[in-house]
Amino acid sequence: MCESSVFLEKEGGRALVMEEVVQVVVDGEEIKLTGILGERRAIKGRITEINLMKHTIVITE
Repeated sequence: MCESSVFLEKEGGRALVMEEVVQVVVDGEEIKLTGILGERRAIKGRITEINLMKHTIVITE
């Protein structure tokens, strides 16, 4: 499968925001996440790293 885990990076640390994310939509400063079961979450920040081998996405505030 191609799901990713999304992490929020702030002050040098990373916190898990959501697992099994299948869609990421950037809308200005807001990033909208959709999980494999349809759950949704929106956070403010910018994408600073996407690692396709590790299935991770890092967002910085």
